[in-house]
Amino acid sequence: MVEVELKFQIPEARRTALLKAIDPKKSQQIQLKAKYFDTPDRLMAQKHTALRQRLEGTRWIQTLKAAGKSHIERFEHNLDLGEDSADASGEAAQAPALNLEIYAQHPEAQAVLENALGGQQDQLKLQFETDISRTLRVIQYQDAEIEVSLDIGCIRTADAEQEVHEVEFELKSGSIQSLLEFSFEWVKKYQLWLDVRSKAELGNLLAMQQQASPAAKGKEFQLSKKEPANKNLRHLVGQQLQHLLPNIAAMSAQTAAQEHIDEAQLALQHLQLTISLFKDWNSNISDKWGYQLDAFGQQFAQLQHFEHMQNTLGAFLQNRTTSENLAKDILYAKEKLQNLVKSTLNVHHYLELLMFSLNTQDQPQPHDLKWFAQNTLQNQYKALQDALNDSDIADFESLDILASRIQELKFSFPILTSIYDVKNLQKYSKALNDAQLAAKEYQILASSAAYIQQTELEASDWFVLGWLTAKQEVYAQKLLEATEQFMVSRKFIK
Repeated sequence: MVEVELKFQIPEARRTALLKAIDPKKSQQIQLKAKYFDTPDRLMAQKHTALRQRLEGTRWIQTLKAAGKSHIERFEHNLDLGEDSADASGEAAQAPALNLEIYAQHPEAQAVLENALGGQQDQLKLQFETDISRTLRVIQYQDAEIEVSLDIGCIRTADAEQEVHEVEFELKSGSIQSLLEFSFEWVKKYQLWLDVRSKAELGNLLAMQQQASPAAKGKEFQLSKKEPANKNLRHLVGQQLQHLLPNIAAMSAQTAAQEHIDEAQLALQHLQLTISLFKDWNSNISDKWGYQLDAFGQQFAQLQHFEHMQNTLGAFLQNRTTSENLAKDILYAKEKLQNLVKSTLNVHHYLELLMFSLNTQDQPQPHDLKWFAQNTLQNQYKALQDALNDSDIADFESLDILASRIQELKFSFPILTSIYDVKNLQKYSKALNDAQLAAKEYQILASSAAYIQQTELEASDWFVLGWLTAKQEVYAQKLLEATEQFMVSRKFIK
């Protein structure tokens, strides 16, 4: 079966209020003690799969879980292993032996297990345990029944322990849209932040003495010619959320490495470009999404730019005030970004995008996918040609617009052209790549020069500004030449 649920972390200041909202008097109290198994080299964790035995009240339940198509869906198979035989003191007896033979009667579960383990079922060992006190209540909301579970307890290994204090919303019946709307209300009231990391993932990290899983990477997306444009767009947004949300979770938990931040920034940039460039593909796209994503992404870009300046220009800045201000700006940008990733506004936004990606109520469209793709590509070419015509080597603002049009096309080009059967597409991609590299370098130099001009400059800083301006002019010329070359090369679209 497919389990549909969302998990949130609760700020410490809001935990008591949330417990009151669930109302323990109207809720069920369950003690959950679980044992999680994997091979020594973590084969199951690598395939985002988990196998556990959990004492639920007085019964042992064996559960096999696997990642679904989105962060809201998971495959789950439960097997009742029978009543626990507690001893005279009331202590639970040892868990029953793992029963893997039962999966032969359940093809889907058997496939999940074999995909994760191959032939190494005999290598499964206990890796960590959880001890959770769950306060559970089913709430009716619109057309849905939603199980709200407040989990308080710990994850432990032989020599380490980690606190658990989180709330899960599981859809028992009704629509996913109702589950997401219900979650909106609780996020707003209790400042919850979305956490796509499972207890199995957190337990594996604890067992391996690691702070965070490797950063999630983006995947190449190809349009499905058999599906309409509106459905393709939902799939694209869903895939980009798979890229974004694990990295955002690591940042929200303050366990992120630089790679998590970089990947989150890239995913946000791709989401913003998708919403802005392909908004005509689906009537359910909201204009505010593009603005929100752009504003959020700018905070990442600002921090990245400040750090780049410190690493590349720091040694040349003799003005102590300039160097100190730059260091302060970096600290402030980091603090602001840390607050933004789990802000109520942005958590709402993640849920809105999830709702959009999972919605299946699309209206029939008057045109096929190729028409939408070609129309979008032609509009981008026209915008690029207009920006090229308006550009002036002495007008930095016009060059910024040209650079932005190039960056947009660099993102959309491989997606939109995947429906074309063009043998020599690589040469078009190379011409565009040359223009994009020049655009990127130009924008970095231009923003660095603008930052330094806002400070009280000393003589040494004027030297740095002069060097930046000279380099900026070099890359401005490269940008113009590379863009002109690309516009000549891309004649295959009719």
